[in-house]
Amino acid sequence: MPLFSYKAIDSGGRSQTGQLEAADRRSLISKLQARQLRPLNVSVVQQPGKAVQQTPDEVAAELDFFEGDRKQSIFKRTNSQQLGLEFCKRLLVLLQAGMPPGDAVRLLSQRVTDPKLKELCHAVWRELSEGRTLAYSLTQQTHLFNPATLHLIEAGEASGNLAPVLERTVAYLEERNEIQKDLGAKIAYPAFIVVMAITVLLILVLYLIPKIEGMLDKLGGELPLITKVMLSGTDFLTHWGWLVALLAVAVGFGVAAFRRSAKGRWSTDLLLLRLPLFGKIALYNTVYTVTHLLGTLLRSGVNTTEALRLVEKVIGNGVMRAKFTVARRQIQEGVSLATAFDRVHFMPDVAMDILKVGENTGDVVNSLQDINRIYREELSAKLRQLTTITAAVALGGAIAMVAAIASAVVLSVLSMSQSLSM
Repeated sequence: MPLFSYKAIDSGGRSQTGQLEAADRRSLISKLQARQLRPLNVSVVQQPGKAVQQTPDEVAAELDFFEGDRKQSIFKRTNSQQLGLEFCKRLLVLLQAGMPPGDAVRLLSQRVTDPKLKELCHAVWRELSEGRTLAYSLTQQTHLFNPATLHLIEAGEASGNLAPVLERTVAYLEERNEIQKDLGAKIAYPAFIVVMAITVLLILVLYLIPKIEGMLDKLGGELPLITKVMLSGTDFLTHWGWLVALLAVAVGFGVAAFRRSAKGRWSTDLLLLRLPLFGKIALYNTVYTVTHLLGTLLRSGVNTTEALRLVEKVIGNGVMRAKFTVARRQIQEGVSLATAFDRVHFMPDVAMDILKVGENTGDVVNSLQDINRIYREELSAKLRQLTTITAAVALGGAIAMVAAIASAVVLSVLSMSQSLSM
């Protein structure tokens, strides 16, 4: 009887390997299923003194032409994290129903109909079937899951509270999506107005005003000053526009390269925090993110030292991350959370007062949630202020362009009329 080697998954989602004798492959699969094992790979073992003849179909079935790119993902060029959020939401429903993570992902890979989501589920299930954790499996899709989400899932698995942690994570991601959608909706209209104004400007400057200029040349008239300025600008862009675009691209690459250096990252992050409105947005966004993540980790049973270490990794602004690092070291030396944050001026005074009250009453987690709620509203208010200013500037610029175009056309027509009347 031939001897087969197999790789299978048990009911708990753990990987199992071994060898078993069976009459053929079908008999082997039946034996594995009787042991509540789901076979992933089966191959014939050559026994000493006994050669097992494989059929052409069996040989073909064992050839794996995709082994080299087995770990690659079709989502490498995907920028949106909406797909990752959808995966988390569907996984949460199954976890709340009491299903283990491995079985939940396997079921999703079989039931979902969206092609991209199905491929994501298959990719995560492949990692889980090899004995990896859910957090590790998702790190292979970092373009779909931000670091904060991955750290929360890692902490939820370690503490055995994956479902509650994932529930709060999904709520957080949905809040961020709503803020981004609201911001995009408010910027869309003024952006459309500016694009239309630029389009009209180009049509008039490149087509209508040159026609008027040609007619005035024939009649011996002269173009108004504002029309001459527009035409001069058009001539400059026609002849030197490529150089302007090249310089803009060079400056962009230069700034990006400078920001990749440690000094450049620090300088640009510090400059951002000092800008009048953008600095407040960056500060409130950091406070909002840190309080959510820290509160969720502490509520899930993660110790303070590990929670602070995980939070530090997700702070995007280098200056704020340096402040947090100093505070974390002081906390590890025995300084209270509120005192350490206060020393490095990591949070506004209102947040510090709430945190101090929470430490005095032994309810730090609820204090962090209160701070998170307050600065979520503050962040939304600052973003609304930014969109209002952006819309006003955009509309003002569009009106100015339209006024300039109207003046140039009207004055050109009047000049042409005077030339005809002579």
